Amino acid sequence: MLLFVVKRTLRFIPILFAIAILGFLLTAYMPGDPVKKNLIARYGADYKNSVLDSKQLQSNIYKELGLDKPLFYFSINSYNACDTLFKIQDYDQRKAMERLCYMYGCWENIQTYFNTINTYIANNSTEKKALINLRKEYENKRILLLLSRISSRNNRQGINLEKLYANIVSSKSLTGNYIPTLNLNGYENQFNLWLFGNGQQRKGIIRGDFGYSLRTGEPIGQFIWKKLGYSLELILIAVSLAFLFAIPTGMRLTRIKSKYSQNVLNILIYLMYSIPGYLVATLLIFFFANTQTLYWFPESGLYPIGYHPSEHSYWANLRTGMPYMILPILTYAISAFAFISKLTKNITTDELNFDYYKTALAKGLSAKQATRKHVLKNILIPLVTLFTQILPVAVGGTLIVELIFQYPGIGQVTYDAALNANYPVIIAVFTISGLMTVAAYLLADIVYALINPKLRH
Repeated sequence: MLLFVVKRTLRFIPILFAIAILGFLLTAYMPGDPVKKNLIARYGADYKNSVLDSKQLQSNIYKELGLDKPLFYFSINSYNACDTLFKIQDYDQRKAMERLCYMYGCWENIQTYFNTINTYIANNSTEKKALINLRKEYENKRILLLLSRISSRNNRQGINLEKLYANIVSSKSLTGNYIPTLNLNGYENQFNLWLFGNGQQRKGIIRGDFGYSLRTGEPIGQFIWKKLGYSLELILIAVSLAFLFAIPTGMRLTRIKSKYSQNVLNILIYLMYSIPGYLVATLLIFFFANTQTLYWFPESGLYPIGYHPSEHSYWANLRTGMPYMILPILTYAISAFAFISKLTKNITTDELNFDYYKTALAKGLSAKQATRKHVLKNILIPLVTLFTQILPVAVGGTLIVELIFQYPGIGQVTYDAALNANYPVIIAVFTISGLMTVAAYLLADIVYALINPKLRH
């Protein structure tokens, strides 16, 4: 059995690596300047205050995020492109240089042009503001307009920059854009840092470090696992209850002889399955969390106001939060119950046509005994597949329920992140969802092997 588990685990390693690469690429190419976004998230919205405008602080964040390293273990660039642009910390200048390289080639002339601009800025030129704007530009019309303004106020600097820009335009050569070059970057790269960390500020996603939230500035790992735990509690309890009642119900439906009873039960099951989750949640709140009808359960939240879960044990928190969880659990369990019941009935009906069931009846077993003793084991495999899918579903499948009941789970975190363009949190949820999907398939394979030992071979 151990060898089987090891083999199955090794099969999933390429998938895990592919999920890691995709998550990293989404992180690396998210819109905007990551340094500026992290500074605003950690120190406040006013980016122009004296603390946030510190070049040293920006440099520290840039290095902490690993942006001063190449992207991957190797890189394939065009001959015209510069393979060390990552060393330039200013986001706008880096993008402008990258764009000019693509438009004109001649990296040496572009480098000289930008070095001259930075020298003038460092020397506190009278046209410092215009020079900073010029450093961000790559469109020809905008560059010529700014150069004209600088020349009218500082003739020497303006003429010099105009000459340097004219050299770029006159040296235009796009042939190198179509010639690929391969660069080997070693282990000092952004992906390696993102995946494994550096043992200091960064721990890597394999240790649960997904970076920082762009909304609050706090480490994502400090809250996302707790939110995921809340959603898993909700899903596990709801689906376990659904399976507990749905499997016997589905098997019972195959033994009912009365057409009238079958039709009534089928209509009820289809009705439960077809009602949308948000409508079920609304009806439950109206009837059982409403002072005008029955106020049996709280209508939202997870704990009473003023309750601090960090000061209590897990079981004390579960006991306190259970009244708040009952309506969300019922909302999810009703639809799950209907689907599992119908699936169990269909699978069981197919199994009843096989010879082993007829043989069991011929030996004197009742239909109930034959179903429990022989059929149940054979219908477990598809049901196990369904049950193991609750892990990835817990990441995003409870979104509507969590929003209606204001339940502080991972679904609500995902919704808030999407609403506020909080890309690191979105990518963390995507990565966790992928990992849990792989874990679910691995768990399903292991349970299959336990149910039917022949599958181990």
